Amino acid sequence: MLSGSFSLGFEYVLERLEKLRTRRTLERYVSKNLVKEVLDNPDSYYSSLRGVRVPVTILFSDLVGFTTLSEKADPEALVAQLNEYLTRMTSVVFSNGGTLDKFIGDAIMAVWGNVRSLGTAQDAKNCVRAALGMRRELRQLNQKWREQGRMGLGMGIGINQGEVIVGNIGSHERMDPTVIGDAVNLASRLEGLTRIYGVDILVGASAAELARDEVHLRSVARVQVKGKIKPVDVFTFVGVRNEEVDPEFLKWLDTYEEGLEKFRTRDFTEAKILFSRFLEFYPDDLLAKIYLDRALKYEQAPPDEAWDAVEVFKSK
Repeated sequence: MLSGSFSLGFEYVLERLEKLRTRRTLERYVSKNLVKEVLDNPDSYYSSLRGVRVPVTILFSDLVGFTTLSEKADPEALVAQLNEYLTRMTSVVFSNGGTLDKFIGDAIMAVWGNVRSLGTAQDAKNCVRAALGMRRELRQLNQKWREQGRMGLGMGIGINQGEVIVGNIGSHERMDPTVIGDAVNLASRLEGLTRIYGVDILVGASAAELARDEVHLRSVARVQVKGKIKPVDVFTFVGVRNEEVDPEFLKWLDTYEEGLEKFRTRDFTEAKILFSRFLEFYPDDLLAKIYLDRALKYEQAPPDEAWDAVEVFKSK
């Protein structure tokens, strides 16, 4: 009888220790509310760590200008600034139901739908809200830093939606829950392309379509990234629907979109006219400038018949 009681007590202690270990692990990646949900129903979480395929939305963010800053700044001040940034951005991820997958230096990888999914569309919308929240937070941080005499920073964000493998991955010495697959790679590639197109957020077509009723989208390009055969349409966000977005800009955005469609169908003269008209009102718009330059070039020297308006990137 005593032996049986001891056995039950020992099993209880082991179960409590396992829950405590799981809690500590999860609190590194998700909000406390989500930790409680997982611990209240842990079976699905534990089974997912063995490896499952699930649809998720992935966000990669990276600071622009941080390398330059790191070469000039005092190390202690630099670490404090980076930690302040990462803390604020992680808070935005958690408040929008995301999972912090990892920090990679000053880069952040976050995922929606891997630990708990609210449905493919809602996961994508929550990721989009997080990206826009990160944009707002960085603006506030930059204002504060500049008032303190510190250098402001830019940020690039890439978002993609697709099927990935979720699992506990690593070595015997250390394993971490993460996601792997082509959808992850594309999100990372899109983050890198933000610098090419002069936007702070790029989102793949599948995530954009799922979030379309939440945000005003702007077409950016049709791209084929390194390691992929099939091209993908990519977009950026103008702002959230039903919130303050310049109605005049939205009206002229239709002119830009029409110009891009003319460009893709090889009507370069009409594309030139439309992009020029847009730039009369928004002369600093980099995307319109890029496409106006290309329309002028192709009007004079049209591309060959195989041209399909896809931009091929052979490096990361």
